[in-house]
Amino acid sequence: MLQAIAFSLPAASRPEYHFNEHSGAVCCLERSPFFRDILLSVGGWSFNIWREGAKNGALIKSCSSSVPLTGGTWSPTRPGVFFITKLNGNVDVWDLMDRSHEPSLAQNVSSMSITAVVPWPLTAKKLMLAVGDSGGTLHILEVPWSLSQASTNEVTVMEAFFDRELKRMEFAAERAVVRERERKAVLESKSQEQEESAPDNWEERAKKDYQDYLAMENALLIDLGLRDSPKDE
Repeated sequence: MLQAIAFSLPAASRPEYHFNEHSGAVCCLERSPFFRDILLSVGGWSFNIWREGAKNGALIKSCSSSVPLTGGTWSPTRPGVFFITKLNGNVDVWDLMDRSHEPSLAQNVSSMSITAVVPWPLTAKKLMLAVGDSGGTLHILEVPWSLSQASTNEVTVMEAFFDRELKRMEFAAERAVVRERERKAVLESKSQEQEESAPDNWEERAKKDYQDYLAMENALLIDLGLRDSPKDE
């Protein structure tokens, strides 16, 4: 399992924290051009979106892909859009303003693995995508207008989105701690109840066992006619 490690510069003698998130080599780690504390990491069969300084994990974790991922990059024109490349020659376009559980567009570009992807704003209204594959072929694509043109308040909306995800993650971490405390409290309570319901010491237990034995012996002797029952007396 690959580990994501954060260092504090310039005194980077040891990592501040690390996470086991990717099941393969990390092939991409890129900052958002709109938010300097937001990063995209791609590795193995998944990608994650991180916030620098958040020590509880990734803000967004993708589901495991059916094929390995080979790279990724942010859109230079839209804060909520990024591109993910795959081993099977596909390019997925993710739009967090639209949905976060699946790509908004999946395009097969080549029959070979995608090795490079570079978005380039050709004009103010046209975003091009350069895609290279393992066979050495360069593919030039035009990104659809809806995935290249940002709305007037998209930066504000995406900033609120990342803030909300950070609060959700922190709340989940706090609830996990609370639930663990509650679980331990329940176990301790049950253990205490069992101790209180049990005899205080071995002498009391031995005395109780002896009294039970005498009662059983007396009942047996009465049944055998070797001892009169209390009624006969």
